[in-house]
Amino acid sequence: MAAALCLKARPTVCQLADRLRPCDGAWPDGLELYLAAADLQDLDAVVQRVESTDVPDGFAWLIEGPVDSLDGQDFDITRDSESDAEVVRRLAQLAHRIGARAVNIHVIAPSPDVARLTLECREALLRRALPLLRQFVSQVNRAGGVPTVEHMPLVLRMRRSDYAFSPIGMASADLVWLCERVPGLKVLVDTSHAGLYLNARTADADATYAWSQQVLGFVRQLPGEPPDVLGYIRNFDGYLENAQISNASGLLGEGLPYAEGDVDLDACVRWLSGNAKHIVTETLEPDNDDAVFMRDALRRMRLALA
Repeated sequence: MAAALCLKARPTVCQLADRLRPCDGAWPDGLELYLAAADLQDLDAVVQRVESTDVPDGFAWLIEGPVDSLDGQDFDITRDSESDAEVVRRLAQLAHRIGARAVNIHVIAPSPDVARLTLECREALLRRALPLLRQFVSQVNRAGGVPTVEHMPLVLRMRRSDYAFSPIGMASADLVWLCERVPGLKVLVDTSHAGLYLNARTADADATYAWSQQVLGFVRQLPGEPPDVLGYIRNFDGYLENAQISNASGLLGEGLPYAEGDVDLDACVRWLSGNAKHIVTETLEPDNDDAVFMRDALRRMRLALA
């Protein structure tokens, strides 16, 4: 069965209304809800908004966890935090209440400190991530969903135009290593994140950014990767569940429109259609209440698969 083609929205009244209307006369197959920690403070409100929507039978609901946590800090799968554990519990509760098919969190240990970008720190953090990920799998499975993890780009903007960095979560080997040790854990691939990471593996340092030389030096120490995004995606064969689609350019051009960037998205979408369950548009929008680029991406995915 071909992958379901989905849009993405934060669960606000305006964004839900915008996404849940036909695109060129046809509904999207589903919707991924991306959450901020603030949304998890009132699950009843989120559930009420979702239940009040009028969607076709078989419509797919997916959930993406926040990059911020309930204590005001960044979400971090390695920090042994009750706030992060509570984020995971609430994501599972929401999944159960709305019948979400999958819940996604990020393989992320963010910090502005580039001194942490060493192979030794990477190894230690991957091991420290295992307890929370085991909780995540257990709770999401009990809620009836599939637990997935997402890989990261070179630079983490944290939805606030920040510059943060994570020693884990870029290399495909990181997510495969985690999935091998946490039974039931699956992967969500992001074409834009993959494109930025692969660009970084061959890029020259840019003196404009003080972090550039050290970050790029660390990336080149990570395990080898195929040269293109489709090859990177195929590294997750056997663990792949879902995908997010947008283009990328250079080192910081994340979430670009479908046809604007370095990645051949048609080739990726065609392969993903037969190997993933859901493909979600992930473009950054000038106006989050009017997803122009997402609807264009949905049209282009439909054409690529026609």
